Amino acid sequence: MLNKYREPYIVREVAPFKVDGLAIPYPEFVPRLYNFCKELGFRRGGIIPSRAFCSDENQGLPIILLTKHFGSFPFNHGLIGGMLAVSRHGPHSQHGDDLVIVQASHVGYDPDTGEYGTYHRPQLSGDDLCVSCGKLTHVISPYVERYKFACDRTFLWQDESGRSLLTTKNSLIDFTSHPVENGLVLKLSHMVKHDEQGIIRPLSSASTTQTYEISDEFKNKLDSKGYRWETGQEQAIGKWLTADLFYFKADFHETDDSILLEKNLMEFMPDIVSSEYPSLRAAETNVQLEFSRVVLSIRRGDEYRNRNLLYIAGLNIDISEHNGFPPTNYFIPWAAHVQLASDTPSEYSHPIEQENLFKKLMAQNADNPDQIDLKENIKRMLTAPRVDIRADH
Repeated sequence: MLNKYREPYIVREVAPFKVDGLAIPYPEFVPRLYNFCKELGFRRGGIIPSRAFCSDENQGLPIILLTKHFGSFPFNHGLIGGMLAVSRHGPHSQHGDDLVIVQASHVGYDPDTGEYGTYHRPQLSGDDLCVSCGKLTHVISPYVERYKFACDRTFLWQDESGRSLLTTKNSLIDFTSHPVENGLVLKLSHMVKHDEQGIIRPLSSASTTQTYEISDEFKNKLDSKGYRWETGQEQAIGKWLTADLFYFKADFHETDDSILLEKNLMEFMPDIVSSEYPSLRAAETNVQLEFSRVVLSIRRGDEYRNRNLLYIAGLNIDISEHNGFPPTNYFIPWAAHVQLASDTPSEYSHPIEQENLFKKLMAQNADNPDQIDLKENIKRMLTAPRVDIRADH
């Protein structure tokens, strides 16, 4: 018998990502992370860390500190944008019994202005201000531009009879006879009136635009948020074009590994491009989606079986040199997965969520007596006897 059951349309959302009050300076975060590993039963001198960061030079301090506090240069799980290569679980797990993975997308922060997304790179000549994560910015930029175009080319106004109207470009409308193939699409069904047959018809049209009467629901929504109408004068919709009022129909424009990042973010692109700081929202979103994907890969795979593992994901905040202080990084924890070679305690049967993870890290000592002296180790290497390396013996 034919099964005619069909699930209703199901919406996936990302959880709220809290930033305020949760940023931990990296020189403090890494020793706390190490001490958390010790609390879990990981052995001193036997922990192999791995990092999944961008390859940007401004991620260097976190890598150095992981080396210093764990006593081993971290394995590399990282792809562009803070994506994680799950295919590297096996090689990582073969390097030790106690294993840590730290994953983070990153975004620049200017403490003087409170703005996100840029970073000063003194190695550049002239104006050294640039985006903090070039690949992430490159992925979202075409969508940001399409959103800005829609904000500037969609207008709200009232005519002399008091009707509230919306005028927009033909290229933003998914006509039944001429659907949008690649671009931003307005959800006119959420914004304008339908006729008795449920068809959306314009009140008037021009060479490149259509004008519709706004629905009572959308007008009430705008009025409740303080929108002020102008009679006979069109106003660009601007910030009133919120994420629930449009979507994208687009072919992926990335061609290398970054297409994975674009695929991750595509579903949530309206929320990203309409946020105050798109690069921040994109990084937050990617961290959440990657954590879910990676935990699933760990649980379904055998690579970390009979190993102790702590996988922690979060956001790296990059701060350029300012006020005479050197560049630095902060870590905002998102979630963590714990599994132990012996029975994993029931408290870790589910991921440690953001606020509990922050509390657990902050409960650890910020001092690590087991950290190594990098300068002394380099000095010992320099004074070590020269090895005679030959192919023939």
